[in-house]
Amino acid sequence: MNKSDLYPSAVAYFRAGELDKALRAAEEVLRVDSGAIKARRLLADIHVAKGNFPRALHFLEQALALLPGDSTGYFRVAVHRAGVLLRAGDLAGAAAALDNCDLSRTQDIDLLTQAGYIYTLCARYDHARKNYERALSLAPENPQIIFNCAAANRAMGDLERAERLYDRAIALVPEDWEAYKNRSDLRRQTEKNNHIAQLRQLLARPGLPQRAQVQLNFALAKELEDLALYPESFAALERGCAARRAGIRYNLQRDLAVMAEIASTYGAALMDGQSCDNTQGEGILFILGMPRTGTTLVDRILTAVPGVVSAGEPDTFARLLGHQVAQQFPGIGADKLAFVRNSAAIDFGALGKHYADQLRQRARQLGGGIIIDKNPMNFLYVGLIRKALPAAKIIHVRRDPMDSCYAIYKTLFKTAYPFSYDQRELGAYYLAYQSLMDHWTKLVSENFYALEYEKLVGDLEGEARALLQFCGLPWDSRCLEFHRASASGTATASAAQVRQPVYRSSIGKWKHYREQLRPLAEILREGGIPVDVS
Repeated sequence: MNKSDLYPSAVAYFRAGELDKALRAAEEVLRVDSGAIKARRLLADIHVAKGNFPRALHFLEQALALLPGDSTGYFRVAVHRAGVLLRAGDLAGAAAALDNCDLSRTQDIDLLTQAGYIYTLCARYDHARKNYERALSLAPENPQIIFNCAAANRAMGDLERAERLYDRAIALVPEDWEAYKNRSDLRRQTEKNNHIAQLRQLLARPGLPQRAQVQLNFALAKELEDLALYPESFAALERGCAARRAGIRYNLQRDLAVMAEIASTYGAALMDGQSCDNTQGEGILFILGMPRTGTTLVDRILTAVPGVVSAGEPDTFARLLGHQVAQQFPGIGADKLAFVRNSAAIDFGALGKHYADQLRQRARQLGGGIIIDKNPMNFLYVGLIRKALPAAKIIHVRRDPMDSCYAIYKTLFKTAYPFSYDQRELGAYYLAYQSLMDHWTKLVSENFYALEYEKLVGDLEGEARALLQFCGLPWDSRCLEFHRASASGTATASAAQVRQPVYRSSIGKWKHYREQLRPLAEILREGGIPVDVS
């Protein structure tokens, strides 16, 4: 094969999924040309596809060493390396890789948008916005950059700019259905200033794609509820949920079986044994529970205290747990019940150390000494967290079951919580969640705190004082003004709400829909939760 054919052949093999042939061809390129940057980047991609992240990073670091530090080529490889670290689950490393790369010196729009994307997934929303805004200044009519910039401003609390940007995105691409939904969520709509007529007109189009039906119906439901048009709002919500559920492959019974297996596996005998140093996990706070129960509010209250920072909602604990189980029990595959049973035999001390190392690195990047992991789904792992990180503090946020479930039902999540679009599935999942949390509460008492949303919004100062005391933090009145804090961002479904002072209007909101929510109420009542729909 001619030298000039080697690299194109390697690329062709890679694109065809023939990784071993691609690897041999790319290695041959390096034997012929030891300074080949493109071949090293291709080798990195091949090793990522093979799951060998250390080897992929090795080739990218070689490429960086061969390039001038202020060149576009260097920046491209640096962002490539950050992306590989992200794929490997090293969010702190990915953010650090970008921090060490001065992208203010480039005018490459693709690099800036890639950096913005990586920073977003690392919960570094201020840096994401900086890169997206710079990309927008270079390409002011690019609709995807406008959309990304709007999302970054929403995360950072600049809701007025976010709305203007979503308006621009829609004007350029009227079929950008997600922009309509995101725009509706930014503020409380009014009779004089809303998008209801526009949304209804769009929904009346024949042959509307399923994705459009989902986004537009959720947007319409939200705006109608803002105007207290409750029957019309719920009708739109049901249409949106039905369309969303139809597009999801999900088996509720598998999730219920997994939660039951967790409780069965992690009983009192297993939980009593000491797994590691009792100080492991110091300076780490977990906020967990069902989504839409106030976890973001609690996160914002705590991060208003100097020295406390938030990692957002990382999957770090679940990912490291999965990696350790897969290493020790490589034959499990997709058997989730076997995964749960075998997880009890892992080295919890090693799991906790790896997790703490990653979170502390992120804390240093964010300038804090105490860091929060507020992934709600960590409720599945309370017992495992206690065994791996005995000194970590766990805050369980609870909310009225009907309010909690209605708030979940009316939220359009990007990928998570597939149980949330059918009332009966949602009710069954909630009962399983409550059963598992009852199990954990009996077994885990030290460094565990239950916080009720209704009490928090009813007595913010009193509950905040108790919360800070549990966390070992001195009282700081700034936590009462959490909505004024702008240093950190949030990309959760509560991004707009947490920019407001505490409000009580969401308490009991489900009662506007007593009749429509009867299927949910019946499931909860059958599970022993009293619900009055009269």
